[in-house]
Amino acid sequence: MAEATDSKYRVLYIPENVSAKTYQPLLQEPSVREVLQLIDNAQVVIHSIGDALVMAKRRSMSPEAIAKLTKQHAVSETFGTFFDASGKVIYKIPRIGLQIPDLDHIPYVFAVAGGRSKAKAITAYMKNAPSRTWLITDVGASNAILTGETR
Repeated sequence: MAEATDSKYRVLYIPENVSAKTYQPLLQEPSVREVLQLIDNAQVVIHSIGDALVMAKRRSMSPEAIAKLTKQHAVSETFGTFFDASGKVIYKIPRIGLQIPDLDHIPYVFAVAGGRSKAKAITAYMKNAPSRTWLITDVGASNAILTGETR
């Protein structure tokens, strides 16, 4: 996207599941601090909403953590935060980078998710999304949400 818009981008390559001992020194790294400063000054965020268990597996979470998410009926994930169907936060991955509270000071927030299978995830996350969040989705997810098929 940066190339297509003649823009610049920065990448934050940090594993998500690092120990507390590793986490603090990483925050002092100049390249990490530079990207975190850019995040603090962001005016627009485009992010996705994922199915909790799909994202847990994609993030290579431990079988114990996945079992906990299953037991607590996790349905949604964004920014390493997992939600149940009522929108309650049930698990949060300690991570460096953009997090849900950071969205509070960003004027334009776009959440993207599509497909009927994402309806529960969308509904759960949107209960926590900043009020100025624009949801971009498709007819499959929209119809499921509007007809109440997310319950």
